[in-house]
Amino acid sequence: MSLSLDKRYEIVFLHEHPEGPKWGYEKIASYVHCSKSTVAYWVKKYKKDKDLTDEQKLGRPRSTTKAQDNRIVKLAMKKHDITSTEIQQKLEKQGVTVSSRTIRRRLGESGGKFVKETFKPLLSEKHRANRLKWAKKHQKFDWKQVIFTDESTFQLFQSNRKLICFERNLDALFMCSIYERGLLPSACELFGEDSIDWILQEDNDPKHRSKICKKWKEENEVTVLPWPSMSPDQNPIENVWQLLKIKISKKKIKTSRRLKAELTKEWNQLPVQLAKNLVNSMEKRVTALINAGGDFTMY
Repeated sequence: MSLSLDKRYEIVFLHEHPEGPKWGYEKIASYVHCSKSTVAYWVKKYKKDKDLTDEQKLGRPRSTTKAQDNRIVKLAMKKHDITSTEIQQKLEKQGVTVSSRTIRRRLGESGGKFVKETFKPLLSEKHRANRLKWAKKHQKFDWKQVIFTDESTFQLFQSNRKLICFERNLDALFMCSIYERGLLPSACELFGEDSIDWILQEDNDPKHRSKICKKWKEENEVTVLPWPSMSPDQNPIENVWQLLKIKISKKKIKTSRRLKAELTKEWNQLPVQLAKNLVNSMEKRVTALINAGGDFTMY
């Protein structure tokens, strides 16, 4: 049953996720390189208690103190996309030695969880209320008029250094150049050169809300879709990142040049039907969010 947490979530994604391929146990076992019984074990465990961490053994002494546990949670809450390895490195600088596996376990105990190495902190009552309010308002929304956007990080094989395909910091000015070089051409291709009948979806990152970016969007008559904080489960591009990371992780890439080339290649090979299916899933996502009372959904 010894399998990394990443592999366990990969198994669940491939078998259970609404937008996943829904493979059978045998195919997943071959893909992940584990036994069929191991696949069955983790799928059943997830269905039972929505948890993929190891059972804590009774009587085993804890390797961290209460103060260290609090520090781990604080680091994860401060930067929700931080990895367990990054937390481990920060703690080591403070003279605390702890494994990344223990870090994931402590975060699980605190009420959060890692999904493909991303920590999902507990939502506050305000977050849940805002998400629920947003979902109810967008139950009958025409999602086909929306251009979805997002960013993600990818890392080299056996490296903890995060990489993005841009050669400079993604600040407000650079964001405007992406709008200019990427957003507008895509909008013209999808909706027509002179059409303004489309809406931009983006999260609440500070650079998106900066004066520079706001001014650019006003000058170019770009309508922005209001987006609730802490809502990656409502953005279909998150599922694309999951698929790409699964594909890239199998290649064991060791140079940034090849990483960029492989990402571009895999992105271009994504089927158009996948994009259509993900956009069409928005109604189900919103419904799931309402049914969850504003809490996180399986998406």
